[in-house]
Amino acid sequence: MNVRHFISNLEGQDAREIYFGFYVKRGDASENRIKEVKNMCFSDRLSNHGFFANFFRLFLSCLAYEMFLQLKNRIQKTKSEKAKRWQVSTIRTHLLKIGATIKITKRRIYYQLSKAFVHQNLFREIINCNLTLTSYTQN
Repeated sequence: MNVRHFISNLEGQDAREIYFGFYVKRGDASENRIKEVKNMCFSDRLSNHGFFANFFRLFLSCLAYEMFLQLKNRIQKTKSEKAKRWQVSTIRTHLLKIGATIKITKRRIYYQLSKAFVHQNLFREIINCNLTLTSYTQN
């Protein structure tokens, strides 16, 4: 019952190819990313009367989104196909809102995840993911 109608001047493709090949990908490329910043990183909460307070709130929202983009890139390098489709809100609830015990010694930092945490292997795979570090030489 979900019928879609549209008109296109693209030749050589049927309506289904145009809809799923072009129209849906366009929304996923830009519109869904804007929705993530606005709704899931709360960049629409600019209710203060002062410019700099609103500027700082928007700045923090943009930093949070950049952090989630880095996390998404790390998730793309893992084996979990389900997690590769997660949005910002899903990452927040499944990976960041978890209980853990952290113990800091002089030489190491230990963390112990809850046994009820479903995505332990994914979390460890993301934590242990090798980063490409750029080394800078000092003159």
